[in-house]
Amino acid sequence: MKLEMNTTFNRELPVTYLKFLNENPDGCQIKNNGRWDKRTWNMFGKAALLERWEMKGVGEAANYECLKLYTHIQEEVGEIAYAPSLRFGRVKLERVAKGFVIGTENGDYLYLDPDCSFSVWAYYHDGGEVTKISGSFADFYKTRKPL
Repeated sequence: MKLEMNTTFNRELPVTYLKFLNENPDGCQIKNNGRWDKRTWNMFGKAALLERWEMKGVGEAANYECLKLYTHIQEEVGEIAYAPSLRFGRVKLERVAKGFVIGTENGDYLYLDPDCSFSVWAYYHDGGEVTKISGSFADFYKTRKPL
């Protein structure tokens, strides 16, 4: 399903996520209670998704596309073309760079992976690792704990 937000982001986003975004236009916190992640994520609202910032020496990006900046650094500092993942071996950096960032917590990013049916993943900025949190945004949202 395409909603008005899809035109802004130029991607086909999951209906469940678009509904969540319309219900929480200013963002909110979600305490995840999933098997692999039990953190409280600060979910971006519509304006925060579009907020642009600069990583000195790398470039500028909106929050929703900021993984392209981090993966660029990983490639430049001599890392191989993969992000390590404890549960999945390794994931190509070009795939991580396409991630649609939906939230943050302590500098780490929660994102939707368009190359994996928009499953929910976490990017750990300190080491550049990734891990799959949930098979879909709908499943991720079901596992939340009320705040």
